[in-house]
Amino acid sequence: MLQRTLAVESPSMETLLQTCLSGLRGDAIVATVGILVAVALAGVTALALRWTVFRRRRDVTPGSLHARALTVWAGALAVMLAVALTVDMGYYLYNGHHLDFVFFEYVDDLLGQLHDKRGEQAVGQTAAEIGEQQRWGMQLIKLYLYEGTAILLWYAAFARYLAPLLSRWRAAYPIVTAFALMVLVVGATAGFHPKGPYAVRLAPISSSAYYTLAQNPVLYAIEALRAMLQSRFKESSRMRAGRGLDDDWFAIGGAEHDLEAGRQSTERISMSVKEALTIARSLIGPEHAYPFPRYPLVRKNAEASDGHAARHVNVLLVFVEALDRRYVGRTITLSGCSDPVTVAAFLRDPCSNIRLTPFLDRLKADSVYFENFFSNGAQTTRGLLATFCSYYPRRGPSAMKTRYVHDFLCLPSLLRNAGYRTEMVISTQRDIDRLHLFMSRNGLDELFDESDFPPGTPRIGSGSSIGKPDGVLFDMVRTRLMTLQTSGRPFFLSTKTITMHHPFAVPGDHPEVLALKSEPDGYLAALRYFDLEFERFFTDALREGLLKDTVVFILGDHGRHEPVGKTDVEKEAGHFLTPLFVWMPDSLRTGEGYRPRTVSAVVSQVDIAPTILAMNGLTPKISPFLGRNVSCLLAGICLQHNFAYMISPYGDELIGLADAQGLLLYSLRKGTVYQTDLELKGPVTRRTPSDPDVAAKYRRLQALYLGSNVVLDRNRIWSWKDLGPLL
Repeated sequence: MLQRTLAVESPSMETLLQTCLSGLRGDAIVATVGILVAVALAGVTALALRWTVFRRRRDVTPGSLHARALTVWAGALAVMLAVALTVDMGYYLYNGHHLDFVFFEYVDDLLGQLHDKRGEQAVGQTAAEIGEQQRWGMQLIKLYLYEGTAILLWYAAFARYLAPLLSRWRAAYPIVTAFALMVLVVGATAGFHPKGPYAVRLAPISSSAYYTLAQNPVLYAIEALRAMLQSRFKESSRMRAGRGLDDDWFAIGGAEHDLEAGRQSTERISMSVKEALTIARSLIGPEHAYPFPRYPLVRKNAEASDGHAARHVNVLLVFVEALDRRYVGRTITLSGCSDPVTVAAFLRDPCSNIRLTPFLDRLKADSVYFENFFSNGAQTTRGLLATFCSYYPRRGPSAMKTRYVHDFLCLPSLLRNAGYRTEMVISTQRDIDRLHLFMSRNGLDELFDESDFPPGTPRIGSGSSIGKPDGVLFDMVRTRLMTLQTSGRPFFLSTKTITMHHPFAVPGDHPEVLALKSEPDGYLAALRYFDLEFERFFTDALREGLLKDTVVFILGDHGRHEPVGKTDVEKEAGHFLTPLFVWMPDSLRTGEGYRPRTVSAVVSQVDIAPTILAMNGLTPKISPFLGRNVSCLLAGICLQHNFAYMISPYGDELIGLADAQGLLLYSLRKGTVYQTDLELKGPVTRRTPSDPDVAAKYRRLQALYLGSNVVLDRNRIWSWKDLGPLL
């Protein structure tokens, strides 16, 4: 495996040392836990045999039975580990990855042949792989040779040196020796790190290839198996409820109300995958050809360019955690106004109104602001997938966490191929939601996480939102901008904040932030804090020339996590309401290509990647992008018929379709259709899918949901092997 990885990428000495250290930690954990399991199983076996088979024999002691049982169980576990390592080696040679979620789904397909035909393709592929002995035969011999040699050397060294030494120590210092062995076992079980196995996952290795190499195959496989079983259980539950995916058909249904009669109906609306893909293609790009049956959403782009633009502009993409457009421009009257003592320490006038986003409000006037922008998902990983890869989030566990080894065509990959330096700065740990692994596999040159910040910088938050505050994050972004601007290469830099994530651990001593901290809604103080820190960063970067030739995109990864609104529908659909600002420096405001104003057209996260590529003359000849190039909206009125698809894992599990006529939502749990306006401020009307007023739009919503989920789960979005040369 090391030889294969070295052929792909030459590591620095630091990367190689981190890889070896993390690998040794993982090996220590697996080996020690394996020994403890064997000892425990041997003890249970010895007791069972002593009180059954050998109950009347005095010459057979529990100690001798335990020794024999330990030999058997240790041998059995060794064989199991050897099989696991053998399979892992073959899989690693096949795709450069350890046994992951996709592998166990593949095994599930193999087992599926026992009761249906799902496993035929998997069986054929497995037989073909096994038949190519020249590919894996020598590798297998090398594996067993290396492992056998290592075991023999260890056994010889133990028998000759360590065993006699331990015997002498045990005779001379029995208590000290026992205590030392206990400490050694405990330490090895944790991989000699306070975070235990998690330290292996958090290995600070920027290279995707060496990060993968550092992972212990057994620990990796156990986690992947757990994720697969969890996902399979959820999908099976949905199938039994009639809301799952199948090879040939799909049904959306549930308890739908007959509005006129006041009765519930069991109406079910089915759609074949073929029909869904046909409708989806007609919506995504009716003017394009779709010439690849195996990859049904890959289309030829009529506006494809050769990449020889006059100049490639830099891109700064700022994801603001849970930035909800309902709060941009809002003014808050403090709830403690009637009791001035509560805020007198913060403000001269305790009844002052506080604007939450004064800087964003000013920036809005100097940007192209999209007032009907939607996130395609309601969680960070889903929003990042949609933005970077222009593909819809799936139902169930997010693709970034469970489908990260699938082939995607993402913005960083295309920009890197065009000569860009691609980086991302986050203030949390790199392993959260498999972000590092997914992004490094899809074109990111380097990910900077909290371990890369200067020593001594504060941490805030709890759970998955533990990390550096936004002010510290923007300092790091500024540092990266300074380096990138002097590199002479165009760059793509993205970042994501965390302070506006629950529990809203807001630092700082600004009077308005302190006053807002007394409000019951912690989001308000967090938003005001972000606006202040972003203003500081932006004005400094502009003054220092760090935004030269740089287009800045500012958006939320999704709307608020918390259900906020006057109606149940607004509380659920509010997760999708986030703004988009597109700002350019004066050096790029030439000709008719950019005019600051507010745009009313419907746009969503999947439209960002095609737009950035088009702005740089880098639109690929073919792509699976589900979004559109909306760069024409930066200067004029166009694309009034654009739409946004969205899906939420929360509550009712809404899917939705927004267009110029409004928003249509469907509850996957309740089987209910809702119709409302784009701002979620108007009345909410309940409909049935067969209602003539919404039937066609509901059908389109079905098709986008079914088509995108099936193509993603079957790994038919993209193939670098089959389609990469055609870019």
